[in-house]
Amino acid sequence: MVSRELLSAVLGVGLGLVCLAFPGAVVRINTAGRVPGGRHGEYGDDAVPEKWKWVVRVVGILLLAGGGYFAYTVV
Repeated sequence: MVSRELLSAVLGVGLGLVCLAFPGAVVRINTAGRVPGGRHGEYGDDAVPEKWKWVVRVVGILLLAGGGYFAYTVV
């Protein structure tokens, strides 16, 4: 039987890698369905600000660290 600590390690590492590899996609998924603030741009111009990409990358690093910690405590 798989322990909860091992599952949390796998989840943390997996989410951390997704956040580091695709920060723009993570921001777009989290803001899906919201009305955009500026409606005067070109069609299809939905560029994600670099500030939010860096926030997602930092969260990804924290998730990787947390997953690594849980993996270390299981082994």
